Amino acid sequence: MKELAELRRIVEGQKTVSTKRLKPLLDEIQSSYIQTANKVKNQKETIKKINSQYSVANSKAARLSVHVQTHEELKKAHTDIKAKHKAAMKELHNYKYNRVK
Repeated sequence: MKELAELRRIVEGQKTVSTKRLKPLLDEIQSSYIQTANKVKNQKETIKKINSQYSVANSKAARLSVHVQTHEELKKAHTDIKAKHKAAMKELHNYKYNRVK
């Protein structure tokens, strides 16, 4: 940006600009653009890696969520079976007790 300001100052201040004076500025500007492009490319690759890792993390979280959900369902089913077993045992006990009388 500093180079662009210098170039603008030279161009606005003179009707003619010598190639000798202009070429180094243009070279610096081109170099600056190349550096910026390389930085953007590196940032793009970094963002791509982060997105990939985020996707993997989301996938793992989704699988874990399914596992937790399944675990909760199993616990509930186990509780229901225990309650039914208890009710059946109570009914069996009452049947035996009433039959003996």
